[in-house]
Amino acid sequence: MRDPIRLFFALAGPIILMITVGYGISFDVDELSFAVFDQDQTPESRRLAEQFTAIAQFAETAPVESLDALEARMKAGALTVALEIPEGAGRMLHQGKVPEVSLWVDGSMPFRAETARGYALGALTRFAAILAEESGTATPSPVTLETRFRFNQAFRSANAMLPSVIMLILILIPAVMSAIGVVREVETGTIANFRSTPVRRVEFLLGKQIPYIALSALAFAALFALGQGLFQVPFTGSLGALTALALLYVCATTGLGQLISTFTKTQVSAVFAVAVISIIPTVNFSGLIVPVSSLETAGRLTGLAFPGAWFQTGALGTFLKGFGWADIGTSAAAIAGFAALYLAAAVAILRKQEP
Repeated sequence: MRDPIRLFFALAGPIILMITVGYGISFDVDELSFAVFDQDQTPESRRLAEQFTAIAQFAETAPVESLDALEARMKAGALTVALEIPEGAGRMLHQGKVPEVSLWVDGSMPFRAETARGYALGALTRFAAILAEESGTATPSPVTLETRFRFNQAFRSANAMLPSVIMLILILIPAVMSAIGVVREVETGTIANFRSTPVRRVEFLLGKQIPYIALSALAFAALFALGQGLFQVPFTGSLGALTALALLYVCATTGLGQLISTFTKTQVSAVFAVAVISIIPTVNFSGLIVPVSSLETAGRLTGLAFPGAWFQTGALGTFLKGFGWADIGTSAAAIAGFAALYLAAAVAILRKQEP
């Protein structure tokens, strides 16, 4: 009761948990970004496309102009579902033939991809019913739909989950370890050594942080090896880019823990604060459960306010989408900004003189 930080989290913790879990965990599959690649440009092709754009769970985006553009937008996470209508589809429908259209689905989120495929099959069934009513004959299947799952063709959950699990572990363990760094010195009284010497605050903090960064880097190497060896998760991108991103990420996560350590008074309160402040928003809003881009504005901003959401995009991209250095630039810059911000805040809060 005498520690205001512990008292605050004891009272506010349950409320924060309820709000974040209530808003963050949802199994609704909506806001699926959708676009049409219509190479036929006939009234029939537009009618077929309208059946898909009418799906409430599909958020229509600008039409696709080429297969390269489709690939690039899906790789960047700007497109989840795309309908490709080949040239001549309308003419084949008039001739009573069955054209083949393609449905491209981002398979990096298997549950959402399978649900999106179900929505598409429902649209196709409606289209068949409309044609049957107009012609007065049974038209069970006016077109053949071929589904192409991109980036995770084996449709294995482990392929999609492992990069996200690495993101979660590399914020959980490093942040907790570094969170007890400064506060333990305060509890044991050894902080006096820092206060009685000319060591600057930034030097003291970096000296405490660097060993945890090194340990976390080794942990990343072990997790990557487990993913490749034990879980057989394919890796299609640049290992150098992922390693650089992971190093920046552990700099940020250890910095966050150390920042918390500067304003808490006991190790218990520091660990508790790390759990509430960082891990819960990371689990709910970082893309572990649903993509950040499909979250409501408040949830999306909450996710982007922590480094986990930025690392998850880069990790998933390097594992499944062939991301290289150019693709992780934005994420790397954001995570480096978090690392610098946390260190600057910790330097500002840490007291050189005994209060």
